[in-house]
Amino acid sequence: MKALLRPLLVLIAVLALAGCFRVDGELTISTEDTVSGEVTAALDRQSAIAQGRDPDAFVTDLLDEVAGAADSGVTAEPYEDGDYVGVTLTLTRTPLVQISDATSGMLQITHDGGQYVVQGDFSGLAQTEEEAADSEDSQAEVVPWQADLSITFPNGVTEHDGELSGSTVTWHLSDGTSTMNARGPAPGGGVSWIWVAVIVVIVALLATLVWWLLRRRSEGGAIAGLRSAGARMRQRHAAARGDATGRISDLGEDRSQE
Repeated sequence: MKALLRPLLVLIAVLALAGCFRVDGELTISTEDTVSGEVTAALDRQSAIAQGRDPDAFVTDLLDEVAGAADSGVTAEPYEDGDYVGVTLTLTRTPLVQISDATSGMLQITHDGGQYVVQGDFSGLAQTEEEAADSEDSQAEVVPWQADLSITFPNGVTEHDGELSGSTVTWHLSDGTSTMNARGPAPGGGVSWIWVAVIVVIVALLATLVWWLLRRRSEGGAIAGLRSAGARMRQRHAAARGDATGRISDLGEDRSQE
């Protein structure tokens, strides 16, 4: 846990103090109470240089930190797009508790009461920015940070305050919108919509089958009743005439009545 804790905390602290930075992450929660995915964190090269920081040295130091924590389940690669420079961290089956520890509680993903609960509060970064801007060695205007985070739930989403697409919630955070919340069913914590649909179909089929059987039974009883009434009527007519009908069907019906 400590192996993962140090690189991420260093990353957050240095980026915040550097002023202009952004974070892009896509994480997936598994039913094994782990998280996998990628998080790219980068700072504005010119902003860092203006504040007397070496962005390339920062990236090298962070890569060394992650490489020295090979058992943390986190790997890192350098990232650069011309204006921003940083690292891309890859998480592989990282336990949920480590996410909270590694971000100093700013991002928490928990398995609580049969649900996966995501809670994030990055408002502390704004305070860090203010401290950096007030410092004597600050030579450039501090630009607000930005974070775009997507989290995919394994069994759908029941509540969220982001943008929902399927089972994925995406948040666009900044110093003006710094919180995130969502929750969705965990294994055993609810019935997925697929199983709800299956249950509805099965119930409908059973109801149709019962209706069909009752109808067949009702129709069969009515027909038998009509046949019996017809046979008795013919018998009464024959008795009134004092002779038999002479029809083979009547003989058969008479035997059936014995």
